[in-house]
Amino acid sequence: MAVTRLAVAAALSSAPPSSSHSRGRATPSSCRPLPAASCSRAPKSKALRAAAAPAADAVDEEAPASPPPSDPGRGVENLVIIGSGPAGYTAAIYAARANLKPVVFEGYQVGGVPGGQLMTTTEVENFPGFPDGITGPDLMDKMRKQAERWGAELHQEDVEFIDVKSRPFVIRSSDREVKSHSVIIATGATAKRLRLPREEEFWSRGISACAICDGASPLYKGQVLAVVGGGDTATEEAIYLTKYACHVHLLVRRDQLRASKAMQDRLIMANVSEYSTTPT
Repeated sequence: MAVTRLAVAAALSSAPPSSSHSRGRATPSSCRPLPAASCSRAPKSKALRAAAAPAADAVDEEAPASPPPSDPGRGVENLVIIGSGPAGYTAAIYAARANLKPVVFEGYQVGGVPGGQLMTTTEVENFPGFPDGITGPDLMDKMRKQAERWGAELHQEDVEFIDVKSRPFVIRSSDREVKSHSVIIATGATAKRLRLPREEEFWSRGISACAICDGASPLYKGQVLAVVGGGDTATEEAIYLTKYACHVHLLVRRDQLRASKAMQDRLIMANVSEYSTTPT
């Protein structure tokens, strides 16, 4: 979920990463073109833990005009976790087992469906403990139930304001105000999409944002694939896909590659076809 009006004071601790892998229908081994695969991804945000001293350049934005009332009987929470993807739920599980009684804001509208990007993934085949695979929504539901079982308090609400300039920290959602000694921000990342016609229809069914997650699946194996982008990430994922694809095209959205010279050399060695989508 996205946190609006956020004044973060310092670098915070990271939660364990997660990975996803979508599996589609099996296809013939013959070489057949598929829709372009978008592999550009927004940088993953780190799970953060607010420090005591405020940063010098932290901007304390104005709080909502009518903030939700706080519960005077609650006191100060040990830990508030903002985010409900794999990182948020993992932090909740560990904190709850340590008897910290964490309060988790899962989000509601601003950051999309609680559960993160895995909620839009079909089969996850590379998560330990599921030899036959598991769907993304089912995996997130199990993680949520595990956090709840150990005592995490979950709220499907959007966080609208955080004050980290003084202790205890103040976190305001759409429905409540909470004070806490510590805050972990695990709001995840969002895949960059191209907004192509029928992109939603073919998402995870021929269009992907993660070559490493999806490249080995039957849907992409032995096919002609296209990667959109011209930076190091795009070239790296294009080279990776050559292990499984019949052929890989790199569609560069400008007149030249932005990737480093070393990555450009590897691209040539990997026999990836490069095309510029900029009109000449």
